[in-house]
Amino acid sequence: MDDTALLRQTIRRCTAVLVVTLATVGVSLQSASEASYLLILATGAVVYLAAEFIRVNPTAENASRSSSTDDER
Repeated sequence: MDDTALLRQTIRRCTAVLVVTLATVGVSLQSASEASYLLILATGAVVYLAAEFIRVNPTAENASRSSSTDDER
């Protein structure tokens, strides 16, 4: 990944953490019936963060192997 892509990924993750924090504070300050949308928002942000950290990126070693096999063909 280049620097721009890494910066965008970091900004998305930080935004998701901020959304989870604010939604959790909002849920704790409101009654249960009024906090349903905030719970949905917090749950969605947590799922997004989990998906971001579970996603597997190829290592540099694997990338170099695939490029060397392309050269051999």
